[in-house]
Amino acid sequence: MIRFGLLAALMTLVLDQLSKVWAQQVLVNRGIEIMPGYFDLTLVHNLGAAFGMFTNLAPFWRQFLLVGVAVVACIMILMMLRSAQTRYSAAALGMIMGGAMGNLLDRVRLGWVVDFIHLHWQTLSWPVFNIADTAITIGVAMILLEGFGVGVPRSKSTL
Repeated sequence: MIRFGLLAALMTLVLDQLSKVWAQQVLVNRGIEIMPGYFDLTLVHNLGAAFGMFTNLAPFWRQFLLVGVAVVACIMILMMLRSAQTRYSAAALGMIMGGAMGNLLDRVRLGWVVDFIHLHWQTLSWPVFNIADTAITIGVAMILLEGFGVGVPRSKSTL
């Protein structure tokens, strides 16, 4: 299962990084409305973590904290992948790991995370996010569903 999980992580990382390269080339100084009033693409350089947390920390400590957490998370997920019993759980863990690695790569390479997906409605606005964030969210949801036994395949298979 570890190979399947690592493949999911690699696919997530590549998709995330390609989408961010595209966003940085196309969305500079302009956004694109996909569904007016609900969904648009807007380039944002996120110095903090989810929902802009830690943006007020001194740059060194913010970078130290966020890089450290991402590295520890990737190591823990790799350890969990070694004991994954199904492709479902391996894929979920791989998506979380690939997303964490995508945001970590941005943070180390650029000093911020590239975000560009913006969902909103009237005066309500979700913080701008990216493919890595989406993969992490989906992976966590899959793990929770598996924990509750909701619609999860139970077969063991190898790759």
